Amino acid sequence: MELLKLHHDFITNHQKNGTPFILFQGGRRSGKTVSILQFLYMQSLIHPATRTLIVTDTYARLKESIFQDLIMINRSAGGDSRRMRIHFSGGTRVLFETGSDFAFVYAGRDVRGYASNFHYIFFNECIQYDARVVREALKAAGPGCQVFFDYNPYTRFWVNDLYETADNKLITTYHDNPFLSDFVRRELDRTAAAGKDAAPGTMERYLYEVECRGVDSTLSGLCFPRHKAVPDEEYHTSPLMEVLACDWGALHATADPDVICGFRFTDDAIYCHEYYYSREGGDAEMAACLASIPFRRQYLVYDTATEGAGRVRSLFARTGLRFHFSPARKGAGSILTGIRNLQPYELRITASSRHFLEEMENYRFIQKNDTLQPVDDWNHCSDALRYAFDLWSMLPAQRKNVK
Repeated sequence: MELLKLHHDFITNHQKNGTPFILFQGGRRSGKTVSILQFLYMQSLIHPATRTLIVTDTYARLKESIFQDLIMINRSAGGDSRRMRIHFSGGTRVLFETGSDFAFVYAGRDVRGYASNFHYIFFNECIQYDARVVREALKAAGPGCQVFFDYNPYTRFWVNDLYETADNKLITTYHDNPFLSDFVRRELDRTAAAGKDAAPGTMERYLYEVECRGVDSTLSGLCFPRHKAVPDEEYHTSPLMEVLACDWGALHATADPDVICGFRFTDDAIYCHEYYYSREGGDAEMAACLASIPFRRQYLVYDTATEGAGRVRSLFARTGLRFHFSPARKGAGSILTGIRNLQPYELRITASSRHFLEEMENYRFIQKNDTLQPVDDWNHCSDALRYAFDLWSMLPAQRKNVK
């Protein structure tokens, strides 16, 4: 099993010293998560009946990242399904032939039902949830429990204030990971070259600092740093399927605008267009806007706030267009999860979408008490984007491919 020596030595030294909290901060592809999982995997085999709790923000990250890394680690170490088995019934867990086990919990879920006396707790991508999740999970720690945090920095946040000491944090970059593919290394080299000498506060500088150097950015945590303006014709002439999304605001004279945006999705980019953005309009104006959009039986996903279903009925009655109307899925943690899911994509926003572009330059993470949260402002187009992406990601492949 190939070990990233820098990470392995850091963990080993702190294990000997009994350091309770170990922080791994770093840029993209620096090997943080895999190194921690390798250590936990080896401890589970060397020491029978070792108990580990892994906290992550969503089931999707657990399935697509943690489980895949564990399978890779087990194979590279010459193991098979007898050495390590993943179970989904009776609570998701990993069982080892030595009697050791991994238990899992998602951020925001009540962890009081978990037995205590864990030897290790790993908070994966901890910047995605707040300190209350950590406090609850730590109640399950046993005597001498070691706790790992890993995260990509956006700005200083609660983990630095509560758990960082003078020497318990390791900052790494992709340069420290000798196992990267040439393709990924070239991609990050290009990002570094574009941002190294860029002016502070620009997108290029942000990506260089956070993704390549693994340090806090001078941009202080923009939620969607990867966005740019593109000519309107790139959106309107595209054959890709379009999803429309509404975010309500102006009804009942709230201070927020009504927003209608359109989105087209590729594997690595999202094309965005602002059709309607007004604090003074109403259903009649929005209906006229929808009626002017070339109609291809699009999906239209809408916010359920401010009488969402009633407003949809009003728009339908005024236009007669038979959109596939769908309410947005919302719930605890959905904003942070949505932002995280969207960050790998480049947002290509039409040049005429001035409100959308303005929001992207101002929608950022802020420190609120002991929680890192997106600011509750400049978020109306991004809310529509989250609703549209969530709907699009659930559509069957044959519907996504309709041009």
